[in-house]
Amino acid sequence: MRKLLNGGLLLIIALLLTGCAENKAKLTITPYTMSEKELELMSKTDVEKIDFFHLNGSLGKDQDIQFSVEVYKNGELAGELLRTHSEIKTEFDDTLISFAIERLEEEEQRVLKLIAGIPSGKVTTNYDNTMTATTSTSLIKEKVQLELGKPIYLSAWAGTTKNEFEVIGSWNGSFPKGMEDKELAFLYKMVWTNDEKE
Repeated sequence: MRKLLNGGLLLIIALLLTGCAENKAKLTITPYTMSEKELELMSKTDVEKIDFFHLNGSLGKDQDIQFSVEVYKNGELAGELLRTHSEIKTEFDDTLISFAIERLEEEEQRVLKLIAGIPSGKVTTNYDNTMTATTSTSLIKEKVQLELGKPIYLSAWAGTTKNEFEVIGSWNGSFPKGMEDKELAFLYKMVWTNDEKE
């Protein structure tokens, strides 16, 4: 009987320790504000807009962070670009991530280069652009704690061929307001997930 009690006690302690370890998994994202010197340096590049963020925390066992850029046309989701994950990294200490748009001219064709900075480096793709007016913004203004399985939107870019349109708005990383009238928009998104890496 005593052996059975000791074995049961050890099992309970092991389960509690496992639960505590999983509860330590926590991730936060904070906007990074560039200094005047950094802004001046960025103005010497062809990058139209860039937003930087600090990622902090750690992943639990079998967890991952997925990054992507959602594409919206006329307010409707039209696809997803630059989908990737956090690779093998599980600890983040002021790890920089970013989203940038660069204008390119290729044989009299206007092209946007989308650049997503992720913990392991960066991913890029080109996208044809016929927009005549654009706006872009960071979608978080203060530290936000991620929730498992809930997308957080970090940055947005939108364009139009019309004379005017409303800006995109969000302060806490939720899906932004004002997307319904956008001819073309890109949303840089991340999701903390239990899903296996693809």
